[in-house]
Amino acid sequence: MDKLIFGPKYKNASEVRSMDNIDQNEHILAIAYQHPFALIIMFVAAFISFIVAMLIIGLLLPTVFGSTTAYAVVAFFASVSIVILCLIIAVATFVYRQSRLTVTDRNVIQVLQQGIYNRKVSQISLANVEDVTSHQKGFFANLFNFGTVKIETAGEQANFVFSYCPDPNKVSKIILDAKDDFLISTGQAGSYRNSLKPMHYEYPEEDKLLNKVMVTEMDFPYQS
Repeated sequence: MDKLIFGPKYKNASEVRSMDNIDQNEHILAIAYQHPFALIIMFVAAFISFIVAMLIIGLLLPTVFGSTTAYAVVAFFASVSIVILCLIIAVATFVYRQSRLTVTDRNVIQVLQQGIYNRKVSQISLANVEDVTSHQKGFFANLFNFGTVKIETAGEQANFVFSYCPDPNKVSKIILDAKDDFLISTGQAGSYRNSLKPMHYEYPEEDKLLNKVMVTEMDFPYQS
């Protein structure tokens, strides 16, 4: 599954609509899943821990048992550890892949799966989005193009922070553009980029009178 998916390319949109309570007349603009870089780190750490544990067991057991018995015990522990490790990795991958940031033409929905039975779903209207910032820190974040997207909200609602977001600059632009389009379509105020208008300076009454006198003197110069 892609890390960053746009609405027209998403084949299981009905599943996301059902899980995130998205209306049928609401268009999905993008769905961002967390970058798999964190999973890769977890896989590497688990593999290194497994190898180190097997080496320690293999070195210590022969001193307690005979070599034949030690090898049998190591083989047994290795088999059990591999099964447990695969189960842990499978569950962790499933939990990690459930977190996502969905952008529609009306709302932004953030799903944070923090455990098998711990799931937090937050939703904010585009009208309440104050600002969106993206941050990429570190060599690997810039190399693999992932980072953190922060959505600042209006009122008392907590800000959205989506870590390991793929192409965070593009996701931020999609949200800001969706916000501007939403405000234009609904006729609401609040979009800074769309509310900029040419400035017209209103002269005070004294300045208007002075300008009128100066124009009159230029049109009718004094004649001796």
